[in-house]
Amino acid sequence: MSAITGIFYRDGRSVDHKMIKKMNDKIAHRGPDGSHIWYEGQIGFGHQMLHTTPESLNEKLPFQDEDSGLVITADARIDNRKKLSELLEIKNSIRVPDSIFILKAYEKWGEYCTEKLLGDFAFAVWDSDKEKLFCARDHMGVKPFYYFLSDDSFFFASEIKALFCNSEVIKRINDLRVGFHLIPIYKHENLTFYEEIYRLPAAHSLKFQKQKINLRKYWELKHDAQIILGSDEEYIDAFRKIFAEAVECRLRSAFPVGFELSGGLDSSSVVCMAREILNDNNQLNTFSIIFEELSKMSETTYINHVAEMGGINTHFTKADNINPLKDIENIISIVDEPYITPNITLLWDLYIKIKKNRIRIVLGGEYGDITLSKGEKYFIELFSTFNWIKLIREIKGMSKRFNVRFYRLLLNQIIFPKIPKSLLKFIRQFKGYRQKPDLILLKNDFIQQINARKYLKNHFINEPDNFREFHYFLLTLSSHQSFFEVFDRFYAAFEIEHRYPFVDKNLIEFCYAIPDEQKFKLGWDRIIMRRAMQDILPKEVQWRHSKAEFSSFFESNLLRFEKDRLDKLIFNNEDDFLLDHYVDLKKVQNIYKNYQNGSSGNDPRDIWNVITLAKWLKYTKL
Repeated sequence: MSAITGIFYRDGRSVDHKMIKKMNDKIAHRGPDGSHIWYEGQIGFGHQMLHTTPESLNEKLPFQDEDSGLVITADARIDNRKKLSELLEIKNSIRVPDSIFILKAYEKWGEYCTEKLLGDFAFAVWDSDKEKLFCARDHMGVKPFYYFLSDDSFFFASEIKALFCNSEVIKRINDLRVGFHLIPIYKHENLTFYEEIYRLPAAHSLKFQKQKINLRKYWELKHDAQIILGSDEEYIDAFRKIFAEAVECRLRSAFPVGFELSGGLDSSSVVCMAREILNDNNQLNTFSIIFEELSKMSETTYINHVAEMGGINTHFTKADNINPLKDIENIISIVDEPYITPNITLLWDLYIKIKKNRIRIVLGGEYGDITLSKGEKYFIELFSTFNWIKLIREIKGMSKRFNVRFYRLLLNQIIFPKIPKSLLKFIRQFKGYRQKPDLILLKNDFIQQINARKYLKNHFINEPDNFREFHYFLLTLSSHQSFFEVFDRFYAAFEIEHRYPFVDKNLIEFCYAIPDEQKFKLGWDRIIMRRAMQDILPKEVQWRHSKAEFSSFFESNLLRFEKDRLDKLIFNNEDDFLLDHYVDLKKVQNIYKNYQNGSSGNDPRDIWNVITLAKWLKYTKL
């Protein structure tokens, strides 16, 4: 987690080095270990360095290669250094930073270099001989890359706030993106909350040459990919090998590594695989959020099962009395958008503790559910394809394992999901529930302005009812990059780089391509990992079939700590003039009343989305 900045004047103006320095300074918190700039004529690069890997200790960016004349600035971790060293004929030495591998890959393969790289990266390369600028972002969008583009200028940075240092970039709210936040709709590949500010989408590159611009998608998950092996054991061995590689390459660090440990299957598997890989006397530092009063959210038992394996030094943060709105103004200023997840508040104290332990790298289990699949739509597919013998066997197995009656599973997994959406919506409304997402928060004028009904209709059309299709749908949602961006800015405030083993490109490709029964079997989701972690993971965690949801924390503590504040915001006109363009405040008030009264079918996340929007609008000062 470092920072990159850049200016490219397409009209030929010369770059003022003071402007690059100003952009760097705006996001200096991302890189306390060094700030440098490079500029020449119409192009300028900046960099803020956070040392993470051993190789980064010898890295200085921006870097200009004297032989080729190429210049690079990058925020990158390249995981296939060994393979690249052979292809590029350069040493895989601690003295050769990852940015050199990118630069030499570009020198050899040009814009197709991205197809040879594995890891998390955002970079820009300037080729002075060809007057060509090339920018790229990693396969899943873990590393951020924002930009402003006009006929005259191109500015880029790791955070949007650096772009506003340039007088040509005017701060204007993107109403469509605000609408997506309130509905909510999660498909917004390149949109941001500001007009004319875009993200470079994941797995895309951007090339400028002779006034021509080319945006290219260099990778996508192959829709028809299949991996057929001879036995369960072969799938298990293959998964274990790829998962171990995904964890191991993310352990490369010049500093102590920390682990988020929730007690769930995914984070526990990352910790235990790391323990297996390191296999020495070093203690793994794990950090966990625990609850004592909210017992149904307690994961302490499972965390302790992992710790009892040895070699693990646990750190706990008690969260029962954390206010969901604690430090919200500070968090809004850091993440610079109205974030949708209230649980980010829980991480605040946790990451204070992580930083105090001088840890710069943290691994977590995020996206395990998506990469490995929780089996959504599996029963529906078996039913729709008339594979009823297998369906009955699967439901019986799930019924036995989880002590749920067969008919109840049949209703929940087959009958209710097959009800037409229009009828289901009527039933939900009749019972006091409503189907999400919808337009209930939006003012009628605003609905018309952004054509919200069209986007909502497309949202439902695009969700498939097939197990494999739905897995593909989840893996390729453009909203993933928004998640990475929000949390990237959050972690940057603590000078910490977060790494995601379950977002490894090779692991994703493998888990998608294997047969359905290797993903879900007899009620067990993520079955391939459960089997592969035999004798590595504690059995109590390996075969647990449920996990705590943090929604109880949010729902109970929001009213417990913030009733007066919410009353002022929603009923007493505090900041409502900022919301008035977007939100029907009378509808919000009704939702809030029902939430206070405990009425069924009223989602407090609606209230949360309104609160964070109000706070962000106030922060932006527009």
